[in-house]
Amino acid sequence: MTEQSIEKCGERDKMKLFTVGPAQMYSHTLEVRSHVVPYFRTPEFSGLMLENREMLLELMDAGNDSEVMFLTASGSGAMEASVMNCFWEEDKLLIISGGTFGERFEKICEIHKIPFDAIKLGQDEQLLPEHLAAYDGRGYTGLLVNLHETYTGQLYDIEMIHQFCQRNHLYLLVDAISTFLCDEYHMKKYGIDVTIVSSQKGLCLAPGLSLVTLSRKMIEEKIMKHSAQTMYFDFLDYLKNLKRGQTPFTPCVGVLLELNDMLKTIIRNGGAASRVSEVKERCVYFRKQIENLPVQIPKFPLSNAITPLRFEKKIAGDFFTYLKDERNIMVNPVGGELGSSSIRIAHIGDLKMEDYDMLLEEMKQFFVM
Repeated sequence: MTEQSIEKCGERDKMKLFTVGPAQMYSHTLEVRSHVVPYFRTPEFSGLMLENREMLLELMDAGNDSEVMFLTASGSGAMEASVMNCFWEEDKLLIISGGTFGERFEKICEIHKIPFDAIKLGQDEQLLPEHLAAYDGRGYTGLLVNLHETYTGQLYDIEMIHQFCQRNHLYLLVDAISTFLCDEYHMKKYGIDVTIVSSQKGLCLAPGLSLVTLSRKMIEEKIMKHSAQTMYFDFLDYLKNLKRGQTPFTPCVGVLLELNDMLKTIIRNGGAASRVSEVKERCVYFRKQIENLPVQIPKFPLSNAITPLRFEKKIAGDFFTYLKDERNIMVNPVGGELGSSSIRIAHIGDLKMEDYDMLLEEMKQFFVM
């Protein structure tokens, strides 16, 4: 690491993050992070973990007979762990693949030799009922979806997906990493069997923790009847250890303490609906303010979590670099085909309307440069 890089990293406390993860962290989370990380094989930590479980099930509307796997892994690790524990070679999966994260599910299935078909969507193509109807009655056992495909910004219609899964008797596995606590989310209502969440998105914590919530149906009909060929990601081992409030291997203790503090804060302040309302308010404000700027927003349904901006000129890379290097502001760049013409602005984290006013002013200044 160069001295310049070290110096730049040292300025991170002054940095403003309009990114979907890591997000601009709240002061109460930073306070939790500032203390010594305790030893964790104790009754006290077990109690905290069981408390985390109960609060998560409440916020996900999952039902108390569901269970939560606490994985020290990125969201991609949780995606792979979920697929390899819940499905195997005798299954046949349908994947909604509208961007890089949908493609990740495809790769996971290829690696683990699980048969699948993918509904491929173009970068501006909305998922519609006819996309799903074409796959009715074709012998699938499960559907995998990144409910908010953050590459494009599209938020898929969970009611439409639920109806398809219900009439075809499919297990439903949802990557809700960038929609949980940003948009309404109800596991029981929509018959969701697996929900994947990561700490650095809607929860606004440090990265390193992923959470996989399993319905009782998934546990009894799939997990308990299949031994995944893995040591670290064996859900049977996690279920056994969860009974005592522990994990099979050393967890990211510090992030789990942050999680406990954040869940209590959210519930104390009105629960998931209140947090979603806060994110939506910032989202609506920003989208209203950019109406007269030379940018476009895709026409398909969007999450409250981010606003994907499409520039009329190929200036996205220059704008990202300008904000990062000249203004100490971070937004989400986009890779692949959209990389030169699109960025994403997040609406999660400890951000206020005046922060968006500041960003909007920077955008106006950049456009006249």
